Amino acid sequence: MAVNRMADDILEDCLERGLDLDTGLDVFLTQCARMVHAKAGFVSLRGTRGPVLTRVLGELGVDVFAAAHWSGPRRLREGRMLFCQQLTLGKLNLGGLGLVVDGDFADGGQRVMGLVEAIGEQLDSAVLSFLALTDGRGPLERLDELDVEGTPVNRGRIGRYEVVKPLGTGGMAQVLIARTHGPEGLGRLVALKRILPHLTAQPEMVQQFLDEARIGLRLSHPNLVHVYDFGEAQGAYFMAMELVNGIDLDRLLRANKGPLEPPVASAIVSQALLGLHAAHSLKGEDGAPMDLVHRDLSPHNVMVGFDGQVKVLDFGVAKVRAQRTVTLPGIVKGKPLYMSPEQALGQKLDARSDLFAMGLVLYQALTGRRAFEREDELDTMKAICQEKLTKPAEVPAPLWNVLSVALSKDPAARFPSAHAMADRLVSACPPARDTALAALAGRLFPDRLRESQRLETAVDRQREAPTRATPPVRTPRA
Repeated sequence: MAVNRMADDILEDCLERGLDLDTGLDVFLTQCARMVHAKAGFVSLRGTRGPVLTRVLGELGVDVFAAAHWSGPRRLREGRMLFCQQLTLGKLNLGGLGLVVDGDFADGGQRVMGLVEAIGEQLDSAVLSFLALTDGRGPLERLDELDVEGTPVNRGRIGRYEVVKPLGTGGMAQVLIARTHGPEGLGRLVALKRILPHLTAQPEMVQQFLDEARIGLRLSHPNLVHVYDFGEAQGAYFMAMELVNGIDLDRLLRANKGPLEPPVASAIVSQALLGLHAAHSLKGEDGAPMDLVHRDLSPHNVMVGFDGQVKVLDFGVAKVRAQRTVTLPGIVKGKPLYMSPEQALGQKLDARSDLFAMGLVLYQALTGRRAFEREDELDTMKAICQEKLTKPAEVPAPLWNVLSVALSKDPAARFPSAHAMADRLVSACPPARDTALAALAGRLFPDRLRESQRLETAVDRQREAPTRATPPVRTPRA
């Protein structure tokens, strides 16, 4: 029933806003994965000639186009299982769906497979409904038209922003690549973050989203993602942000398959700390400190750009002085693997909690391991509060001195500010140049780099096309 309601909400939302099918699939896949606690998944739709639209979540560990033809549970390496379902109605085959779940299943995974089958039944019906309501021609032929390459096509509009393609979806919001039109930014690409349709009726979720937007509009620093605009269109709340062409540190570490060179780790974390210091130093309209605490720092929220610039993003659960969205004492928000001891205990937080999280990020970058990772979240939180780290052999002594201060259990023993921690880190290990970071990101993610360059080129052409008689207006790239 939950899947049915969600599918209906997503379908209605896409049709109402003129959004294309890939935008809806992105939301559906992510939310269904959360329902069954899946670590990864995919949806692949086929037209008359083969795959036309594929969305992948996480690391599958198998070839998605091969898996799109599978049915039933399949055991993967490292104790994972892939549950596949064909999307069919009668003799019509629209493609395949798969979700990867950790664990050994006594029943061979039949109960989970039943859930995946139910998800598939709702998805194939929703896909057909979408195609029928938007066109009415044969569904496979209509799917063929979604196989678009070259210049980005308009996939609907949210406010004054034209959607280009979905970028990703989390538990609260979806991020889309979009473009603006107007004298202030003709054709500029932005990251458009919108609250998920089934959450718009929950006031606390809407308020949290608006809190993030208000904070983002006030933040201004080269190592923070800039928020340009936020508003409401057709009942959908959105914010338009700087589009960072790059990759998050979590994916970078996994793709590197090992620790980073110390100068590279120093460069990434020191840049992130400078951005964080600007956020911690933010003042309100009354001139008083806002006492901003991110509370959810992790490698997922540190972006390494293809230009070598690092940015901290996602202040979705940040806390500030006199913030409207109030977290009750004892309610813990954030990722357990990167919490400070005081955060794990549900105590009052200040900026030094973020420094502990950045120490954990630096530890992982230098070792390739998470410092306090245990089998379950409760054991992880106990380790963060009680266990003392020992120096790993691969971490040079000067860097360990930085880590030992940042990861002090007592906040008073940590660095007094993010800027102080950045200064000590740079002194302990001179950071690599931006060009080295850019080269690493481009080498590990060549396809993502090419796609980024393709989108920029297409938008540049659109900027220049209408103005042959006069010199084109050049605007800063997002």
